[in-house]
Amino acid sequence: MKVYSLITCIALLLLLAGKVQAQKNLVTNGGFEDEMYGWNDGGVKLTPWDVKTGKSSCAIIATNAASWLGIDQQVIIPKKAGKLEISAWLKTINVMKGKDDWNGAVFSVEFLDKADKKVGEGMNIVTLTGDHPWELASKEVLIPVGAVRFKLLLAMGYATGTFLIDDVAVKAIMSDVVTKN
Repeated sequence: MKVYSLITCIALLLLLAGKVQAQKNLVTNGGFEDEMYGWNDGGVKLTPWDVKTGKSSCAIIATNAASWLGIDQQVIIPKKAGKLEISAWLKTINVMKGKDDWNGAVFSVEFLDKADKKVGEGMNIVTLTGDHPWELASKEVLIPVGAVRFKLLLAMGYATGTFLIDDVAVKAIMSDVVTKN
C-alpha cells in the first residue's frame, strides 16, 4: 500500500512539474557559439581566449572614443509578458570613458511599437569603465504599454578599451494583469 502511495505522489509531482514551464531565453545565440548569428554587428570580433562559458565570447575593441561600436538584436515580446529579466556576463579591460558620464561599455534595452517607433525611454542595464573581471549584469525591466519588440544594445559608447560579452539572456516574466496593444 505504501508503495502505491509513493508512486501516486511521484506521479502527481511529475504531472505538476510538467505544468511549470522553464523560462526560455528569448535571445538568439546569446553565448556567441554560432559566430554572430542573430546579431547585427558593427565590426566586432569573437574571441576563444577569454570566455565565461562555451567556446567564444564577443569582443568589442574600440580605439577611437569619437563614435559607437557595438552589436544589437531585436526580439518579439511574448504576449502576456509584463517584465523582462535581462542579463549578460560582462568583462572590461582598460575602458576609458569619453567626456560624458554615460560614456563607456554600455548594456541597454529599448522598446519598439508595431511601427518600429521607440516606446518610452531606453533603459540602461549597466555602464562600465575601467577594468572589471567577468561579472553578471542583470535587471528586471517593466515592458511599456504598446511595446511589441525590444532591442538589446551592447556597445562601446564614446569610449576606448575592450568590452567582452557572453551568455546574454532575456526571459519573459508573464503577467495576466499587464496587456499590450
